[in-house]
Order: sequence, then C-alpha cells, then structure tokens
Amino acid sequence: MMDEATDISNKEQATIVIRSLNNFDVNEEFIGLFEVPSIDSKTLATVLKDSLCRMNIPMERIRGQCYDGASTMRGARGGVAKIIMDEEPRALFTHCYGHSINLAMNDAIKCSKPVCKALETTHEITKLIKYSPRRDGIFRELKRTHDQNSGFQSPGMRLLCPTRWTVGANSLKIVIDNYEALMDTWDEALLVVHDSKMKARKLAVLSLKCRVSILLLVQSLVNLFYVIQIT
Repeated sequence: MMDEATDISNKEQATIVIRSLNNFDVNEEFIGLFEVPSIDSKTLATVLKDSLCRMNIPMERIRGQCYDGASTMRGARGGVAKIIMDEEPRALFTHCYGHSINLAMNDAIKCSKPVCKALETTHEITKLIKYSPRRDGIFRELKRTHDQNSGFQSPGMRLLCPTRWTVGANSLKIVIDNYEALMDTWDEALLVVHDSKMKARKLAVLSLKCRVSILLLVQSLVNLFYVIQIT
C-alpha cells in the first residue's frame, strides 16, 4: 500500500505500508515516510521498488497493490499499478476501501444542503482559528480558563479536512467540546478586527453557530463518522 501527501513544510512524502499473510493471520507494517522529488508514477514506482529491495522482498512475492484512485497510482497506461504489474502480473490492483468510503461520503453529503452547511460552517470555524496566530492565542487562553472552571480538559482545535470524512469525527467533536470558548473568542476577536471582510466572516460564522440546527447536525455527523472509523 502506498500514498503520497504534502507535509507541513511543503515537501512531498510517500507513505509505504506492507500487508502480509502468515497462516491466515493478516499483518500490516508501516515501512516509513520517504521524501520524493516528484509525485509522477515513475518516481513513486522507483521508491516503492527500492523499499522492497532494501527489505529483501522480491517482486515475485507480491500479490496485490492498494492505492487511491488518482491516475498517477492506478492509471491503466502509466500508473504505478501498471508499472508494477508489468514486472509482476500477479500483483493485482485494488482501489483503497478507505478512499472509496471517502468518495461515497462526499457524494452522499452533496445531496443534503443542511449537512453541507454544517460542514462548511465547521470548516470555516477551524480556518478562522488556525490560520490566525492572534485568534489562536485568544482561543487557547479562553480555552484554558474554561477548562479550569469545568474541570474538563478539552482537546485543542484542529483543521477540519473537507474530504477525509473518516478522520473528521474528532475535528467536529472538538468544535462541540469547545463551544463556549469559541463563542467567547468571536466576541473578543470582533473587538480588535479592522478588516470589514474578516469581520463579515466572523459575524456569519457566529450567527450560524448559534443555531441549534447546526449544532445538532454537527453532533449527528460526529456519531456517523465514528461509525465509519470503526467499520
């Protein structure tokens, strides 16, 4: 299994995981993260084959490949899967089930305007906090005060990924757990903001976040995403 992503330092990283079968016991081992100069199929296939070579795993023993649906990975003419199968035809390609769930959830959510609005509001909340050191500092200070008063240590804010639904439950739950601190953050942040566009964004989020329907939808999505994570 292989996937690529850009890390926080804006460098391309390739992740490799090997799944093996031993007496009907399935084992998955994380091999590592590898910085790659490019994410074209030839480069990724070279990194993958080099990793297998370093672990003394011959290509003849590979029986499957699991990637996302990007053309770089699954392309029928020049994707990584095709390059590997040219050397070992028994290494059949399987579209990653986790990625398939993400695609299915994406299509399903687009059919519901209230759910889309709840996710867009939550995404906007996380961006307004994490993309501003000033607002992030205000939030952390208010969160510390609320945690001390309640005796409950709520988790810190994290960005909501709009496409990775299977890891979205924690981000959504954080917004609910920090509801009071977030409301106080908007009140304090509005006092110091001077940009009219930014003030409009904050007021829009504040008005939506006060709606009970939005909160109920976010809580429902938390429960739904937790079920997806388990399955």
